[in-house]
This record gives sequence, C-alpha cells and structure tokens, in this order.
Amino acid sequence: QPQQAPVAGNGFYQPQQPPQQMQQPPYSQLSGPMDTANTSTTTSTFIPNPNKPVMSSGQPDFENEPPLLEELGINLEHIVAKTRAVVLPLERFGGRMDAEVIQDADLAGPLVLALALGGELLLGGKISFAYIYGFGMFGCLSMTLILNLMSEEGVSVWTVTSILGYALLPVNVLAAVKLVLINVLLNLQTLGRFLAILTVLWSTMAATRLLEQGCDMRDQRYLIAYPIGMLYSAFVLITIF
Repeated sequence: QPQQAPVAGNGFYQPQQPPQQMQQPPYSQLSGPMDTANTSTTTSTFIPNPNKPVMSSGQPDFENEPPLLEELGINLEHIVAKTRAVVLPLERFGGRMDAEVIQDADLAGPLVLALALGGELLLGGKISFAYIYGFGMFGCLSMTLILNLMSEEGVSVWTVTSILGYALLPVNVLAAVKLVLINVLLNLQTLGRFLAILTVLWSTMAATRLLEQGCDMRDQRYLIAYPIGMLYSAFVLITIF
C-alpha cells in the first residue's frame, strides 16, 4: 500500500525530510601522515617541468628544443679551441686558453682520433686497436694519479683523458706521413726516426701546456712533461715499427 504523506495537526502538508547522512572525516584523518606523504609525492610527479618548452595545447614545443649536439654534450667551439691549441702548442702563437674550456671533459674528439689512428695503422697492415686503447687507458689513469698527487686541487680523470686524447693529433699526422711518404714513395729510416722524435716533442708540449693552464700547474710543468713524453713515445713506437 502506498504510504500517505504525514499531515500536521493544523491540516497542512508536511514534506518528508531526507535522512541526514553522516559526515565522513577528511581523508587525511583516516589515512594518517604516511598516506598523506605518499599522496603528495604521487601528485607532484605529474606537475609539468616549467623549464621544458611546452605549447599552449600541452604538447612539447619541438621548435624551441636545444640542438642535438648540445643535448649530447658536444661543444664544437671547445673542440676547435682544443685542436688549435694542439696544432699551435707554443703560447706565443696559440695564445692562452680559458681554464673552463680545458677542463671540459669532451671525449668525442679523443675517441675520433684514437679510431683514426687505428684505421691508419690498419691501412699499413697492422692491427693495433688493442695497443692503442691499452696504452691510452693505462696512461690516462696513471697521469690522473700523478696530477692528483702534485696538484692542490683535484683533477678529473675525464679532463686528463680529454687532454691526452686531443694531443694524439700529431701521432695521427705521423701515421699518415708514414703511410704515404715513407712506405709508398720513399724508404728512409732516418726520416722516420726524425719525424718520430719531432712528434713526441710536439704531443708532449701540447698536452703539458693544456694541463699547465687548465690545472694551474705552472711550477710542475717539467715534472708532468716527463711521463707524458713516455706515454706518447709508446704511441709513436707502435706507429713507426
């Protein structure tokens, strides 16, 4: 049977009041402080990065993104500056470089020079990639240890690797000259030895100058030149023999 609406004593209709629902306490009071921390951590991960270029529609702005070389950490200006410092190792010709440029741990140039040296030796009939990487790793680690023992400030192994790698440029020139001039056109052992000594001096001066300016080791330049010269002598030996 249908329920009849209640009628007040004065004869007027009285609508039924909906039952009052119990008010639930806030979520933070039920879950405790640990859940609140988790909730804030979860929601913060969806906050967009204000430094990332975003279009008004919410999509990434690809037109304003940095270049690919900048994202990979390759600075062409620093590469050109270090190469120029190796080509002109004397300060009167090459000038003085900024310490920030020298301390840039750029490994793109050294890797290219090491692969180029191995390729030039391969054209001459010698597979010397293992010797190149072996001498390179041992020399970089040893020079990093020596420099940290003599320097008041710490020297990064990547900075040393970058400097010693760029100073391989004269060894690449020697390998190319030996491949074309000595092996093909002439067969002069005396010329090869003279060029080998000149290459060792060239690479040693370039690496010592960069370490001297980048690591502030003016007074220790002759002490660090001796082990550097021994390192490049090993590269020259595997190049001419």
